[in-house]
Amino acid sequence: MVMPAKADNALGQRDTIFTGINDRQAVELGIPAGLVEGARLDGLLRNYYFHRDNHSDLVRRDPAEWAQGFLLSFRSGFTDTPVGVGVDAHAFLGLKLDGGGGSGGAGLLPLDSSGKPVDDFSSAGAAVKLRYLDTLLKAGDQLVENPLVASGTSRLFPQSYRGVTLKNHGLQDLWLDAGFLESTRLRNQSGHSHLVTAYGAGNKAGVAADRESPHIGWLGGTYSQTEDLQLSLYGGQLTDIWNQYYLSVSDAFHAGTWLVLKPYLHYFKTRDQGESQLGRIDNDTYSGGISATAYGQTLTLGLQKVDGRTPFDYLTQDDRIYLYLGNSQQFADFNGPGEKSWRLQYETSLAFLDAPTLQLTAAYTRGEADLTRVDPNSVGYGYIFNPDGKNAKHWERDIAIKYLVPAGLAKDLSLTLRWASHREGDGYTAPGNTRGNTSADEYRLIADYPISLL
Repeated sequence: MVMPAKADNALGQRDTIFTGINDRQAVELGIPAGLVEGARLDGLLRNYYFHRDNHSDLVRRDPAEWAQGFLLSFRSGFTDTPVGVGVDAHAFLGLKLDGGGGSGGAGLLPLDSSGKPVDDFSSAGAAVKLRYLDTLLKAGDQLVENPLVASGTSRLFPQSYRGVTLKNHGLQDLWLDAGFLESTRLRNQSGHSHLVTAYGAGNKAGVAADRESPHIGWLGGTYSQTEDLQLSLYGGQLTDIWNQYYLSVSDAFHAGTWLVLKPYLHYFKTRDQGESQLGRIDNDTYSGGISATAYGQTLTLGLQKVDGRTPFDYLTQDDRIYLYLGNSQQFADFNGPGEKSWRLQYETSLAFLDAPTLQLTAAYTRGEADLTRVDPNSVGYGYIFNPDGKNAKHWERDIAIKYLVPAGLAKDLSLTLRWASHREGDGYTAPGNTRGNTSADEYRLIADYPISLL
């Protein structure tokens, strides 16, 4: 079955959490009828430590949090009726283990009125799903993954959205995807909130502004006539903020029996819409590259170009592991106005060391933006303007090691260590930008233990 391709920079970066949303829903289109027979109940124990060491006077604290999460996910089968009916439900509980001496803000836990992490938080949600032939419709609280909207999973719990989504595989070689969402539960919240963007919900002082959208809708699809060639096209509207369009193509060429070359290209076109609550947006962003895989090792070269007076923006909190922007990394997106960047990434399973479940990923990315192109009076992006930022350079180095226990009592337990170092050059950070996009070292230690309960 044809399914949308994953973001090209997601290789080796996805944690053991309830991801693979499109893959699961594709399977649901083919399971036999039976409300109980097709049901699944999964649990996840997630222990997460996050620490960011900022090296700038603009940032007053170094976020540090340690938390334990408990997540349950129930997915029923479908009734044996002409239109199959089922339900998906989830619930979670997060407990604070340490708040970094009061230095919260890492995004694992909500913050109280004094800016300190709360002791615990929880939430639950559900969605009704209908299946008819090759069509799956879901209405309610759910996870989403496509180039325009994605449920962030890079903290304790995945982000969810409330609305209606539809998937269809009625046409050969074509996967259709549509949806309409009206609110989101952010990854460190219990309740839902309106939709905002990652970069446009601030002002010159870095204070959150009232730049919310009441809903987002999209229509898209992926065409794949062969296993290797994929073409994706999406269009969506974030009401009163922008219209955004996406086009991608990727292929794989087998050079003999040991080498696979995969070139890819992504293109985003974003224009302001309706009330234009973030001001004028006229942005074209190109992201492409090629990866070479041989003997269990992959080397990727990525190039990226942002053409516009605003950064390439996206719906918060779409994770960088889901962002279809090849050079977006753990800390920085390399998406500034007029920015050009390149990325070199290496990953291997370390099977040649007789450790096939030990995975190493290392990447280096360097970019140069032009912050003088930003309109200082822009409602959504004026805080990024820097008169000294004509050649604003920065770089990032990422290293990730992940080990999966292959057998025994702890089978499927995974341990992940991530280290990102980001450094800025002169003019990269605007004087009024206090959002923390400066020089920093960021450490994440994640232990995931998935449990199949039904």
